Amino acid sequence: MKRNILIASVLTAFCLFGVTSLAGNLIITAKDFASEIKNNKSMVVIDVQAADVYAKQHIQGAINIPHKNLYKPGPIEGQFKDVAELAAIFGKSGVSNTSKIVIYDDGSQKYNSRVWWVLMYLGATDVLLLHKDMAQMEAARIPMTAAPVTLKATTFVPTVNSAINIAMSEVKALGSNPNAIILDVREPDEYKGVDKDKKSRGHLPGAVFLYYKDMLTATGAYKTKDEIIAIASKVSATPEKEIVVYCQTGIKAAVTYVALKEIAGFANVKLYAGAYAEWASVAENLIEK
Repeated sequence: MKRNILIASVLTAFCLFGVTSLAGNLIITAKDFASEIKNNKSMVVIDVQAADVYAKQHIQGAINIPHKNLYKPGPIEGQFKDVAELAAIFGKSGVSNTSKIVIYDDGSQKYNSRVWWVLMYLGATDVLLLHKDMAQMEAARIPMTAAPVTLKATTFVPTVNSAINIAMSEVKALGSNPNAIILDVREPDEYKGVDKDKKSRGHLPGAVFLYYKDMLTATGAYKTKDEIIAIASKVSATPEKEIVVYCQTGIKAAVTYVALKEIAGFANVKLYAGAYAEWASVAENLIEK
């Protein structure tokens, strides 16, 4: 009997350790990245900053796919290109759906998280986030360069994961769901509809404000699981609820999505990729202030 209890305890501890380990698999530290880039020559590193920033300095071996290249032109800001176009962009850049991918940005976590979400939506299977903390990168001796990198074109076969997105019509239907909560993660003035650029007239009906930067530390790293859960609980965003996150164009919302879904482990989180920009483009859609 004692032996069975001991075995059960060991298995429980193992399972808990496994869950913890899996929760941490999304973020790669500078130290681990430095080791991986030396030993895994097939790993694809993507700098998602603007081309002129990439041209000045980037991680040695990184290719450049500016996040803005993924949006289609038109009156509604920040809308993604069609799936086939997105797959073609990645494929031509040397990124396949089965590549091991590491993404970094300017250190804000906004743009790498945004492109991470796009890749997950397209069905990529192994994508990590690297926080561009120069102090940590220098300590890990990650080499930087101005020399551009191009990879041999490949094929990205998309398998759309629609479960992580939510359409505007579905957002409207959430009003009748008492177990759902919509989080507006933009700047406070945008939520209130008093931003100086006058891009926002307010927020979606019933939306609760949760600033995306509250998910990050002072240096821009993601906070811990416990910290994120505690912050979210203050606005009644709890693990058992259906949670929808949105911002102006989907960039800042990606940070909150990663924090709640991937780090805190909330089961039912979706990102409204159409965002406030799409919602506000429809005249009959209500906006609260």
